[in-house]
Amino acid sequence: MTTTKTTKKNVNNNAVSNKKSATTKRTIPVTDGNETKVMCPVCGTEFAIGEHEHTVKNAMVIGADSGLGNVYLPVSKRGEALQAAGIDTSKYFSIHLPTGVEQLMTYDENGTPVAVKDDDPVMQQIVKGGTVPNRNLFRRWVMSQVFHWLRADDQACWLKRHGYIYTWKMLVEELRVQAKLYGRDMENFNARNRWYNSCLACEMARDYIDQLYDSLHAIKPHKCKGVPYIKFERQNIFVADIEKKILQPLQHGLFKIVDAKTPATLYEAVRKFYGLMAKCTGDFKQFAGWKDAYKGAGAYFTMQNLLRFHGCKFPRDNSFYQRNVSGLAMLEQAAVTYADGEGWRLFGLMKQMIEENGINIAGKMQEWAKVKRCKK
Repeated sequence: MTTTKTTKKNVNNNAVSNKKSATTKRTIPVTDGNETKVMCPVCGTEFAIGEHEHTVKNAMVIGADSGLGNVYLPVSKRGEALQAAGIDTSKYFSIHLPTGVEQLMTYDENGTPVAVKDDDPVMQQIVKGGTVPNRNLFRRWVMSQVFHWLRADDQACWLKRHGYIYTWKMLVEELRVQAKLYGRDMENFNARNRWYNSCLACEMARDYIDQLYDSLHAIKPHKCKGVPYIKFERQNIFVADIEKKILQPLQHGLFKIVDAKTPATLYEAVRKFYGLMAKCTGDFKQFAGWKDAYKGAGAYFTMQNLLRFHGCKFPRDNSFYQRNVSGLAMLEQAAVTYADGEGWRLFGLMKQMIEENGINIAGKMQEWAKVKRCKK
């Protein structure tokens, strides 16, 4: 695998128009299995959610098995949820171990910090609750998609094969999830909004209108009693009416996206714009800003997963590496630096991490496939 170095952030004055965009992934329900096993990282307690059941928390859907193995639940922010339910959590806190794993802690009778045991009442309350915030499920799905991408013979064609409409479906779904997260889970919202946000939505809408304009004027016109018209989406439209009947509604939809002030209004504006879009988009090019954001989001969540669950270390040969700083903190700094239209640089850093840590992509995918087959 070729190593991509990302030591410095270059300034490119001729960058694509997505310079201020920041692009996730969408939330995908887990499918194709019988059940998802959920394991507490502290006490090892397991519980499963059957094929026809689902649990939703912080916009994450846990349903039928993903085939990616056990799902380890983070312990951060559990105290807030339990405290809201009337459980005393004043003696509990979580820490991040050097490996990136989170550990739930408390104080013993001498005031010494100790790990929480499985018979602790708060831990029992967590287990009985049946569900806790789990953002890593989405990251694991993204990692699977990225690994499929990296294994493709032609990575550029792999993304193109998804088609133009896929870019809009993904954007609409991502903004829908962000609207739900806003005000409830700002950490997760900010991580996702870094890549998919109003700037990207506006630029994608403008790009669509431009491509549609060129496509309409490339259609050879016919004439009816000397008046030129075109055949568009099984309709006959006079050339003089193209602006009024096709382009003006889209321009109005673009204005709604620009004027959106909240994640909820942004989602509604983008959803309605998508509803106005024509179906004949087979030859349309995927917006360059969306592709960059797709790379950035994919790299960000994959690297989080590698650091948290696969024992990987942050690559050393780059400007973000610092001694005695956690890999997750260095990743966050890199993501912030490369969010402004340079997601491809973060994707290169991810490749560097995979190579330096000796991750066998094919082996990982075979491992997941084996687990998936065993559960069927």
